[in-house]
Amino acid sequence: MAKKGQTFKMYTEEEKMEAVRLYETGVSSREVARRLGIPEKRQVLDWVNKVRNGEPLAASRSN
Repeated sequence: MAKKGQTFKMYTEEEKMEAVRLYETGVSSREVARRLGIPEKRQVLDWVNKVRNGEPLAASRSN
């Protein structure tokens, strides 16, 4: 759960696709996250699942 005042990093579609590409070449989600500075490996897996399901990777938050 987000804490009051917490900010989130927004990733570009290119950054997300790079993470997916690395994962699909056999790099673990933990290692992909470490290499690209993504705090949670779960985020990498979420992007991989979106790509596999044909969903867009564009930013989903709107302000």
